[in-house]
Amino acid sequence: MDTTASRTHFDPAAPRRLADGVPPHWKGAPLGAPTSLREFAASGLDALGGDLPLPLLLLREDAVAHNVARMARFAADNGVLLAPHAKTTMSPELIARQIEAGAWAVTAATPSHLNTLRRLGVQRILLANQLVERAAIRWLADELARDSTFELACLVDTLDSVALLDRELRAAGAPRPLAVLLEVGTPDGRAGVRTLEEALAVARAVSDGAALELLGVECYEGLTTSGASVPEMLATVDAYLDAVAAIADGLDDAGLLATRLISAGGSAFFDRVLARFPRPAWRVVLRSGCYVSQDGGFYDALSPLSGRGHDPEPLRDALELWGVVLSRPQPGLAVVGAGKRDAPYDDGVPRPVAWRSADGERGRDARRVRHAPQRPAHDDRPARRRLRPRRRRPRPLRRLALLRGLRLLARHPARRRAAP
Repeated sequence: MDTTASRTHFDPAAPRRLADGVPPHWKGAPLGAPTSLREFAASGLDALGGDLPLPLLLLREDAVAHNVARMARFAADNGVLLAPHAKTTMSPELIARQIEAGAWAVTAATPSHLNTLRRLGVQRILLANQLVERAAIRWLADELARDSTFELACLVDTLDSVALLDRELRAAGAPRPLAVLLEVGTPDGRAGVRTLEEALAVARAVSDGAALELLGVECYEGLTTSGASVPEMLATVDAYLDAVAAIADGLDDAGLLATRLISAGGSAFFDRVLARFPRPAWRVVLRSGCYVSQDGGFYDALSPLSGRGHDPEPLRDALELWGVVLSRPQPGLAVVGAGKRDAPYDDGVPRPVAWRSADGERGRDARRVRHAPQRPAHDDRPARRRLRPRRRRPRPLRRLALLRGLRLLARHPARRRAAP
């Protein structure tokens, strides 16, 4: 896999082929007959004016453009390669934007992701998981034979996974060796070697195989955090990265690393990765993905390009979920037509931040739309929001409520919110 190339490539016509229409059964699609995306974009429909059925998840164009450009500049300024995780959106259009902004590769999590990215024409992919399904390995061998420019790297962490991958690739007639990264995990964590001895054994097995080549080391620091405060989280992340560095140095001392390459970095602690693996001594590949849409909660507090880093050009929240206020059944309570299926949150329920009335009046008055002191209800269908009591008679029913603070497109295990 070429680590000197500036960025990967994709087929510009693929997004148009993959998105051929907006069928009526899509959530938020215009009621009635199907329409094409081009017709939909040119229709002049007002998303918040009653032309589209609610609830609606909206992506702010200005915020997305800013976030993609900001992360690309960060990578270039720090001399690192960016391989954004596609699972965050699995959107051909957004993935194309990241590539056009300079992404060196695109990261995938599953064989299905690989297939989608190949249909998009992505040339260089990092599979941040082990490849152990025989059908998927045979498909990969066929892709490598069909396209001589296609590059892929996946993870290995056990002798069995190395033996399986090497055997199946050779049996399928793979035309060239497959690049692999040796994953380093944590005790009781997810996949990855735990000790230097295990790492040395796996790396030697890769070297002895005919169908594999060791590209570098891989880790994910985002699941190692513990503690309720940011300093405590940073301490656990740094300790994990120290352990990863010790294993990587051991592999290098044994002559098993052709390239001093480390792939790491979620969207909260990637600055700690850069601090532990200085360039140019290390070639660093960041796999951050959630920066595209950012988050009104977790990442706002922890991202080095947001609250924790005090960046002069911070990432911006790009997701907005609008739902109609269905009822005001009692004083101080609003029932909003947006629930768990519209906001599959993983770190805190959505927070209401704005409203818009039926006549177009808008507001972001936190005194009017706010969380209750207790945890707000977020039901299977409607969400219930407490409103601050008013001494005078409440205004007529508000039409829309904006709920933000969502990580809707990235599905990570639930985390405890950090105290600043």
